[in-house]
Amino acid sequence: MKLWLGLILCTGYLLISTAKAEQWHIASPNGEINVQLELTTDALQYQVKFQQQPVIKASKLGLAFKNQAKLQSNLQVTKVAERQQDQNWQPLWGQRATIRDNFREITLTLRETGDKARQLQLVFRVYDDGVAFRYKVPAQAELQQVVISDELTEFNFAQNYAAWWQQAYQPQSYEYQYLNSALSSVNVAHTPLTLTDDGIAIAIHEAALVDYAAMTLRHQGENLIQFTADLVPWSNGDKVRTQTPFQSPWRTIQIAKNAVALLNSDLILNLNEPANAKIDTSYIKPGKYMGIWWEMHIGLKDWSPGPKQGATTARAKQYIDFASQHDIDGVLIEGWNQGWEGDWWQRPPTFSFTKPVKGLDMAEVTQYAKSKGVQIIGHHETAAGVAYYEAQMTAGMAYYQKLGIHSVKMGYVGPLLDQKEWHDGQFMVNHFQKVVDTAAAHGLMVNAHETVKDTGLSRTNPNLMTRESVRGMEYNGGSPDTGNSPNHTVIIPFTRGLAGPTDFTPGIFNFNYQKYRPNNRVPSTLANQLSLYVTLYSPLQMVADLPEHYQDSKGKMHPAFAFIDAVPTDWQQSIALQGEIGEFLVVARQDKHSERWFVGASNNQTARKIALPLNFLKANTDYQLTLYADAADADWRKNPSAYQIFSQVVTADSVIPLTLASGGGAALELIPFNVKN
Repeated sequence: MKLWLGLILCTGYLLISTAKAEQWHIASPNGEINVQLELTTDALQYQVKFQQQPVIKASKLGLAFKNQAKLQSNLQVTKVAERQQDQNWQPLWGQRATIRDNFREITLTLRETGDKARQLQLVFRVYDDGVAFRYKVPAQAELQQVVISDELTEFNFAQNYAAWWQQAYQPQSYEYQYLNSALSSVNVAHTPLTLTDDGIAIAIHEAALVDYAAMTLRHQGENLIQFTADLVPWSNGDKVRTQTPFQSPWRTIQIAKNAVALLNSDLILNLNEPANAKIDTSYIKPGKYMGIWWEMHIGLKDWSPGPKQGATTARAKQYIDFASQHDIDGVLIEGWNQGWEGDWWQRPPTFSFTKPVKGLDMAEVTQYAKSKGVQIIGHHETAAGVAYYEAQMTAGMAYYQKLGIHSVKMGYVGPLLDQKEWHDGQFMVNHFQKVVDTAAAHGLMVNAHETVKDTGLSRTNPNLMTRESVRGMEYNGGSPDTGNSPNHTVIIPFTRGLAGPTDFTPGIFNFNYQKYRPNNRVPSTLANQLSLYVTLYSPLQMVADLPEHYQDSKGKMHPAFAFIDAVPTDWQQSIALQGEIGEFLVVARQDKHSERWFVGASNNQTARKIALPLNFLKANTDYQLTLYADAADADWRKNPSAYQIFSQVVTADSVIPLTLASGGGAALELIPFNVKN
């Protein structure tokens, strides 16, 4: 066969043509990740290698439309464009104050053969931490108003990796514990889907999910390690309703040498568009919050009006007083509004978003909070009634704006939206964008629960702070089963955490609430609870327990609360240092506004000892280390409250031994005090 080399477009790009196919090659800036694109008569295909080893074998691309032929075969390339970019940008808040956006990109413009040829573009970007690609469909006579019936994207994995995953299309959406199995045992999975083997870790996800359905991954036919993009449908089976021009979200393949290195990737954020420089961001402030919430989950109080009502003026003021004394920025009041009577989650919603419940004077509470330098955090539970909520949403947010409230927590409790739509279909994607935009127009930050997964849109919408989309702390309180397992919090960062900030709500100090919940326990030691403020990232971190559980009967503060007092939520830099999925994790973060460092070490149910080098610290500098650790007899089942506090002087050359109990952890604060020449 005659083979000829075409134009070398630039370093990292190569076109090769044969009698049967055309090929294009693109490499990451460091050369470790390579993508090959090949056009045959059947389809455009892609392959991915990492350090010369196959990751994704030949996988087809294409789109299927309702009442039209598939847009996949008999294509010809009419244009090839390439570019490189290497620049830094500064997020308003985040895990890093500066993010590097360094990639190589190739765009293929394709056209069907024949008289009524349709057009399609494929854009591929290759970073040092992964690969991303998306479809772009330009405006054209043959494709105008369209319904995507299937996305024909394949992920033909090179081997049967170990998989960490969640089953898709379940009543509680993402609120399940993770499964660990061979990839071949996965049927249909949410993303991020995390895969590991010796010398490699991979995460499949998506970025910039806008006006489209969320992607799940479904195994294809008899090949149990070949998957296709499975878009979450509307109730009638449509996947995406759109019109040209349109583009898909980015399909992302994060790749690293091990699972810990995946946590240091910025791929998802980099693929989102920058925020409009003209928007008002003055109200957007990361911070800690507490509130009337956990006492309902553990059965001490209730959302409903009556003798056990949690949301009262007096109780809100108690939280405000505590928050003002401990630099806690906000107080959440769940149950503040009318409509929580009885089993609210089992009936169509009756909530008002402008009328407080009897016993709670919202105007008085917000004014009292203002006098104490504390923000009230609003709460909009929808009970999955989207149409009902949208009819009141603007009025509800205007009500908050009038009161001077700048943050709202959203809730969508229920298996289906409006009793028919999935929480991650195009219906929810578009609704939630409307929520975020309306909140921005009223100066409100958003913390969303029971909503669609994160795909990095906080870069574009910086008021979109955090979301749940995970089985959170609440399951340790009011879940009808026994709550989460001890390894859950050392799985989340490697899976759900790769998508974006996670409102898990740590900080439980009182482990004895069996009077009301005899079958439930937080599967953690106290030191582990402290560690989660570092290992589970969120710019809004909850101080989740009741104020009285952080102090004794005389009002003296628990000594371990000093770490919660000190730990920030906005960071100059963040480094995942050590760990294995489901086993343990060590993360170090530097405060954005000082030279202090904080380290969290979170453990599963197996007690272990690890050595922690402090070589991330500045050289030639002494640091005062305060270490909050498990006591020698600490154990999440038998003695969860046992802890000890150590102080010593350390440097970047120091190595700290950590003993992590079953369900245990450690939290470190490092303050520089002596810079040497």
